[in-house]
Amino acid sequence: MSHPSTSSSGSATGLPKASQPALWPTAGSGWLALAAAAVGLGSWIVLPIVTTVFRDSYPVTDTVVMPIIGLVLVVLAAITNVLTYWLGRQRSTLNTVAIVLTVAATAFFGIFVIGEGLGGA
Repeated sequence: MSHPSTSSSGSATGLPKASQPALWPTAGSGWLALAAAAVGLGSWIVLPIVTTVFRDSYPVTDTVVMPIIGLVLVVLAAITNVLTYWLGRQRSTLNTVAIVLTVAATAFFGIFVIGEGLGGA
């Protein structure tokens, strides 16, 4: 015999328990969004190294071009993560962390690159 204050669903109020989000994405779009976040955020580690090593050899590694490439990659990652979160319903913990990081990085690096361009750096 169950306690009179609990129902068959197991909660004291009789309402069904809320499901917890999974740690890992459940669809391919969730994994794509995580890969885009890794590439976009990782570009801000790799591109400065490439600029330092190949600055004199290749013109594409000019110090003005590389931040723009990094910003474009982070913006694409943020857009992919937002669309996957809203339209693809990928609410896993990793997708939630990725959306927070990529949107914040887009705002920060966008201000950084725009300020660099206006300052003539």
